[in-house]
Parts: sequence; C-alpha cells; structure tokens
Amino acid sequence: MEKMKAYVFKDVGKLVCEEKPIPHVKDPDDVVLKVKAVGICGSDIKIIEGKHHFRPNTVLGHEFCGEVVEIGTHVHHLKIGDRVAIDNNIRCGFCSFCRMGLTSQCEDIKTSALGVMRDGGYAEYCLVPEKQCFLLPDSIDDILGTQVETLATVVNGMNTLLMLPYDYVMILGFGPIGYLFGQFAKNIAAKVAVTEIDPFRINVAQQCGLTVWNPNEVDVVKKITDFTYGRKADIVIEATGNALGQALQCVTPGGKVLPFGMDSSINLNIVPNEITRWATKILGLYLGQNTMVPSIRLFQENRLNMEPFFTRVIPFDEGLGAFDLLGLDMKTLQHKPKQAMKIVMKM
Repeated sequence: MEKMKAYVFKDVGKLVCEEKPIPHVKDPDDVVLKVKAVGICGSDIKIIEGKHHFRPNTVLGHEFCGEVVEIGTHVHHLKIGDRVAIDNNIRCGFCSFCRMGLTSQCEDIKTSALGVMRDGGYAEYCLVPEKQCFLLPDSIDDILGTQVETLATVVNGMNTLLMLPYDYVMILGFGPIGYLFGQFAKNIAAKVAVTEIDPFRINVAQQCGLTVWNPNEVDVVKKITDFTYGRKADIVIEATGNALGQALQCVTPGGKVLPFGMDSSINLNIVPNEITRWATKILGLYLGQNTMVPSIRLFQENRLNMEPFFTRVIPFDEGLGAFDLLGLDMKTLQHKPKQAMKIVMKM
C-alpha cells in the first residue's frame, strides 16, 4: 500500500509526523487531492493546546489547496488536474439551518470539519467531497490559495458588520484574522486602530500603515476615546478570543461588537444592563457562509495587500518547527514571542 507523510494530532500537546496510507475515493462524490500548500492557523495552535474542539489521531490542516488526482463516479464539476481551494467545513445541506441559509450553524460541522474532526491538509494527499472544492484561477498561486477559506470567514464578518465610510473601527488582536479585517477597514472606514501585544506583529501593523497600541503598555480604552474625539469605536472586532470584555469597554453607545476569535477556555462576567442601556449590538458569527466565491474574487482582483501577511513559506518536512515561530513551545505548550504572521508549508 502506498504511503504518504502526514502530521497527525495524537492528543493535547502531541503532533507527530508519521506515514499513513494514501487515501482513495470511497464515495461517488469524493475527490482525492494532491496537497500543494497548507497554511498553519491559530486554530491549529489552540487545538494543540486543547483550547478548541478536536478529535485525537486526526491529520490537522484546514487552510489548503491542491490538485485533483482522483475523482468518484458522481463527480461532474471537477476533472483530473484541476487546482482547487477547500472550504473545510462540511455542511449537510438538509438540516433546518442549512435550508434557511444559516449553513455555518449546521450540526454536521462539529463532526466533519476537515483538519479538525476528519483528516485535513497537513499531508501529501487528502480526501474531500467535491462540494467543498472551489476552482482556483491561474492568477491565484498556491500560497495565496491556502487563504481563500480564511478570507471567506472575514468576508462573512464584513457582510455582517456593514462597515461604512464614516465608521471608527477598532480591531483587538493583529494576527492573520486581524490583519485581513484591517485591510478591509483601512480601505473603507474613516479611522482604524488595532491592538497587539507581540512585537513582530506590531511591526507588521505599522508596515500596513495602521495605528497600533499594545494593551499591556497603554490604557486602550483611553486611547480609543482620544482617537475618536471622545466617541469610542463604532465597530470593535475582537479577533483574539479572549478580549470581549475589553471590546465592550471600547465600543460607542449603539455601536457593534463582533466576537470573532475563538477560545473555549475563556469565561467572562458581564453586566447585561450595560448592553441594554447603551444599545450595544453583539454580532455572533462563525466561519464563512457562502463567501468562498467572493473570497476568490477579492484575491483575483488584488483588492488586499497580502505581501506582509506571508512571513515564510517552508518545506513540509520543517512543519513542526513552524509552531515555535508562531509563538508556541511544543515541548512545554508555553507561549513565547512570535516571529511570524502566516507560515505556509509547501509540498
């Protein structure tokens, strides 16, 4: 039996490189991809830390693109040799949420997400349903192709926020998600500020021409108040998963807060009357929702500055070392200063 290399998540703190059988078509709508490139996501780090739902003995990696090398008998929209980006979140299409257009609330995502609950793209080959594949134009290379689904989640956020040209926007956390929201806000909003504690990413924010504050060094509530002439932010995007309390302090009465970062280890005490009294709109959101095609279009038309986004492209064999660059000591699971924004493994 032919074998491939894969990074398998065994359990909390344990990601190992091992050989696995190359997958082949099982169901009529299956597609086998030769993975071309895969990005390392902050969610992958949280899985390794045990701060995100997971399934042991799963090949991680949900930011990937690949070339079609095998198709099932009922695959009609793809052919061998096609290059595709992947929406890793497999929806059933039949539950009431799916049929009401709320596909990101589909219960099946909990059990079937590629790279989380079933084998994903940290491997040389991956088995995916045809419906999760989106054709990539030649103008989008393999590296950028890994981020189509990432951008799709942010596009869903932008669709929800309805950001306007006179809005004052604040983004808490300048990791890859904060970066993408920052690119949109810089092009749309009247004023944008971001927060970040990591020196490397603070530097990237400055490269992008954004006002950036370190919440460990300054009072960000006072900063945003002064920045907006006493108003505070019309929109606060919480892109870390652990700063919703701060977001609520930074938003103006009647403003919008988008909790976007995910961290299941965080608990928060709030005063509901503060939400009601100041008419704060908290906009819950999860993943992308019919936004893969818009994401491809945005990349195809070069609407976002992605140059500072990609810090390194590394060979697949060097994958384990990437987590150290992204601020996680794999031996102790302790955090350390980051040396990267986005790292992509190239096959």
